Amino acid sequence: MNLRRQLVLLSLFTLALPWAGCQYLRQVDKALAQGQMQTLEATGSAIAARLASAPHLIAPDPDRSSRPAGAQLYLNPLQQAPLLDGYGEEWRLQQLTPRQLPGDDGEPLAQITLGRHDRQIYLLLTVSDRSPSYHDPRTGMVSSGDTVELFTANHRYTLPVASQGPASAMEHNARSGFYERELRLRGRWTSSPQGYQLELALPFALTGGELALTIADRENSRGGTPQRQASTLPADGRPGALIEPIPTLQQELEHFARPHLRLTVVDQEGFVIADSGQDNKPGDTPAPVADTAGDSGRHWLKAWLYRQILGTGKLPPLPEDRYPASLTHNRETAGQWFSSPRSGEGSSDERIGAVSVPVITRADDIIERPLLGRVISAQSASAVQSLTESAAQRLWLSTAGATGLVLLLLLGYASWLSWRIRTLHRAARNAVDASGRLRGDFPRPLVKDELGALNRAFASLLAELDHYHQYLRSLASKLSHELRTPLAVVRSSLDNLNAGELDADSRRYAERATDGSARLSSILNALSAATHLEASISQADREEFDLIDLLQVLTQCYADAHPAHRFQLHSPEGPKPYIGAPELLAQLLDKLVDNAVSFAPADSEITIALTETSETFEIAVSNIGPPLPGGFGQKLFDSLVSVRDDGGKSGHLGLGLHIARLIADFHHGHLEARNQDSGQGVTISLTLPR
Repeated sequence: MNLRRQLVLLSLFTLALPWAGCQYLRQVDKALAQGQMQTLEATGSAIAARLASAPHLIAPDPDRSSRPAGAQLYLNPLQQAPLLDGYGEEWRLQQLTPRQLPGDDGEPLAQITLGRHDRQIYLLLTVSDRSPSYHDPRTGMVSSGDTVELFTANHRYTLPVASQGPASAMEHNARSGFYERELRLRGRWTSSPQGYQLELALPFALTGGELALTIADRENSRGGTPQRQASTLPADGRPGALIEPIPTLQQELEHFARPHLRLTVVDQEGFVIADSGQDNKPGDTPAPVADTAGDSGRHWLKAWLYRQILGTGKLPPLPEDRYPASLTHNRETAGQWFSSPRSGEGSSDERIGAVSVPVITRADDIIERPLLGRVISAQSASAVQSLTESAAQRLWLSTAGATGLVLLLLLGYASWLSWRIRTLHRAARNAVDASGRLRGDFPRPLVKDELGALNRAFASLLAELDHYHQYLRSLASKLSHELRTPLAVVRSSLDNLNAGELDADSRRYAERATDGSARLSSILNALSAATHLEASISQADREEFDLIDLLQVLTQCYADAHPAHRFQLHSPEGPKPYIGAPELLAQLLDKLVDNAVSFAPADSEITIALTETSETFEIAVSNIGPPLPGGFGQKLFDSLVSVRDDGGKSGHLGLGLHIARLIADFHHGHLEARNQDSGQGVTISLTLPR
């Protein structure tokens, strides 16, 4: 991984800044939410304390606490009187929650909804009966099939079930012993695929404030014991009380009202007896206040993003017409967060906080203080949510800008640093040519940092190496010049010595000294020739000639000069013009062929091959023989380097291939020595640009 990518990867740690900001916002949102819940609890506790000090406001009927739970029926306040047609469309429009009445077997048998408008009580009863038994007048019974019985404080009415038509209420007259029609009860029956339905109206004064209902499901229309029953009548036979909002409690609750705050008081069984803060729909339990201001301008995606940032998670939805039992059925203070029932309609996920505080009497002489009811305070968290979302938006913009700026700065710095390193790498790679010479001046930057110091150290090191290389290049010439005079003295002395009379041993030693001086003279001549050849190569003239013609002539000459070896030329058809120095190229090939002949066994084949591409020519000389030792692929062309194992007797100094490389450099070419794939020989190739 390069340096720029490392710095970019390191810069990703700047993303910890928005993460830390989100964690801080979560803590702020949590603290604000806790503060709101504490405020709601304080409000509910104040109202509960007020009602506990005046229990007649919340429990005007002292006998109510002694009645069994589930016997009471709730009267929903109705905005207008429903039409008694048996279909109940007006009830469904008001979205009132019915009360479920299970049968003896525990399965749902019926559901009932009660309401009051003015002085009339209205009832909607829906019974689930796949095979209802309707009243048969021919039996002479008051009700021979399914029946519905109403119980008030002083009366008991029997209503025979009919498939369609008006309802008739029959009351038993104890004095006469007969059933009499009660005309003050008006209603109508309708049938449905699930069973039948009754819509009924009766005066409130007729109930005496108490009402109970019993449904009898018979198998046929011949009377008999019902096979299923559902009833709200307690075991003692006394109907339960009718519960409805209390006006005095409503007035008292209005004193605590505040904008966007919903206050609800429920009795022991969860029936709403006072409600403040919103035009509530009639029902058993109310829907809390939700501040809908600004909902239209908040997109669901934005709300989802804020919910993810703040970590609020998915809250349980609050039903539109009631609070859950966790708030309406408890003796302890309870609080819970909900999502608005409108959250699923494309609006934002609005949170609603609700706290339920019990109202318990303060009578000290009672061991177990009775529960009079509960005060539920609810409020939308839109203000808190808007505050945190606004802070989250500012945090997001600021951290995104800061992170982007840091990323750009780090990327720019990484690019600049990477450019400097690449520049230093290119300069170090191209500082020395193939012959070991320094190519120009190594750059010395003025930046005073570690990288600049490294660059200057490289420049100083290469300058020292160049001085040492110049010394080595001139060493051969100096040695050749300095050794010629003493060598001439030695040779003349040996000649004079050989001219005199010597014994056999002295003669042998003198001849050996003469051979050694001759070899030393040839070495000095080779060193001098190499030095002069290097200087003469740079002054050679270039001309255009045919490479194939040159190779054909040279191959024939090599075959004549080395009859102990076979020479083979492989080249493409046609002339191949090239601009260069043919004499120098011939000298280069002489060195390569001489090297191949030195290592190839007698009667072996030496191949000269010419190949071409669109940009280069390649001349390869291949021979069979020992492979190159490891690491000599490029060292073979350096000065005074040889791989011959002859003990130095042949006089090879390793200058031939070095001269060949000088000629290749003159033509901007490249020499390469490699072992053949078979491992039985060596190929030296010359690549020339076209």
